[in-house]
Amino acid sequence: MTKAQQSPKQIRICLIEDHPDFREALCEALETTDRFEICATLSNAEDAFEYLKESEPPEILILDLGLPGMDGLDAIPLIRQSVPATKILVLTVFDNKARVFQALGAGAMGYLIKSDGLKAIVQGIEDACHGIAPLSAEIAKMVFDTFSTFKPASPEEDLSEREAEVLKLLAEGMSRKEVAEKLFVSKHTVSTHIRNIYQKLQVHNVSGAISKATSMGII
Repeated sequence: MTKAQQSPKQIRICLIEDHPDFREALCEALETTDRFEICATLSNAEDAFEYLKESEPPEILILDLGLPGMDGLDAIPLIRQSVPATKILVLTVFDNKARVFQALGAGAMGYLIKSDGLKAIVQGIEDACHGIAPLSAEIAKMVFDTFSTFKPASPEEDLSEREAEVLKLLAEGMSRKEVAEKLFVSKHTVSTHIRNIYQKLQVHNVSGAISKATSMGII
């Protein structure tokens, strides 16, 4: 066999799953292709830590969350610290929003649900090999729905026209009294505008507000 004809290097997978029947079924599904090598199957996070200390890091680590002993969520950041180059895929029965976002926030690359079936799970693992973050359809919808309603704070949009005007006059060196006289409002009104500016720009003084607003092109 020539070098060009050689099979591609197999992707090494470590599976952490405490249900033996599901673990066996998933291993059989993965081994039906020559794409994967199951380098370890473990039933808890504690054994996984020992394995990762002593062995070559796998490319992909498939992690159940409902494990005996340490919960899978707690294990994710520790695994990331131990083998930072390994991609962690959650494969679990849990689909509630809190656990999904905790897992992704802790460093999981993808989140798959066991009820999706072996074919979809294997496809998700294949996607991970190509750098695509795999999410079960219902999880992807949950993530999309959550972020579609999230509007990042934008100081430029949040500052009212009058607040921007007050800040511009302060940047020109005017005192609060002078700003009040210029705008034909009370000094108390100017102070209220300034407090709102501080809150929106997340600063604590006039100089900080001017500096941030200038850097953002607000004034």
